[in-house]
Amino acid sequence: MLEVVVGLLSSLLVLVGIAIIAGPALVRSLGLARRRFRPIAIRQASSPELHPTTLRALAATARLMPILKEHGFDRHAAALRMASRRLQVEEANGIRAMRDVLRHLRTLRLNDADDQRILQGLVAQLQKAVDDRAEQLELLPRG
Repeated sequence: MLEVVVGLLSSLLVLVGIAIIAGPALVRSLGLARRRFRPIAIRQASSPELHPTTLRALAATARLMPILKEHGFDRHAAALRMASRRLQVEEANGIRAMRDVLRHLRTLRLNDADDQRILQGLVAQLQKAVDDRAEQLELLPRG
């Protein structure tokens, strides 16, 4: 009987030792497994809410990017995408990045007149949303 108790205790100590050694990796892997099984709606609800003016800027950005890609301005679309990501994470730096991208977007010329009008309208919407949000955050323009 004593041998069984000693055997169980030693195997328990070995398992605890392995768990301690693999501790951080084990906790991370279990955390990832828990996140995979969590419903998507809960994950989205836990993200911080964005200001409606910022959402307007992001919506204009989302409508603008396919037009830029369609006309071969992939670098401008990538810069716009990076600025919008920065706007979601760090609003003040994102506004500055978006202003830099907007300065370049205002100089773009498209061959199709209808697409040019759409581009100018979306750039104007984006500029207004960014300027409104910068004013709300009391950010002064650089320059």
